[in-house]
Amino acid sequence: MYFARPIADEEGFQQYVDSVLPLIEKTGARNLLVDTKPLVLEGDRGTRTLVIHEYPSKEAVEEIWNSEEYQPLKELRRHYFTVKVVVGEA
Repeated sequence: MYFARPIADEEGFQQYVDSVLPLIEKTGARNLLVDTKPLVLEGDRGTRTLVIHEYPSKEAVEEIWNSEEYQPLKELRRHYFTVKVVVGEA
């Protein structure tokens, strides 16, 4: 899972991160990359943070994405920053 996001509010972002990390870890996922100064070669140069998570499967991503626990966090995330979420599989 890939996230690229301009962050509107650092404190709100941190609140989201602190809340969502235990949920991500619960699915067996892990952070592969967190880069606060990504090199944008093309597209929106407003991207301030690049995050790549590794999940065991696409099903695990869907499980967390649609879970009851994640819904309030999704709203929190939408309030403080915009994301582009892309899920791929090797």
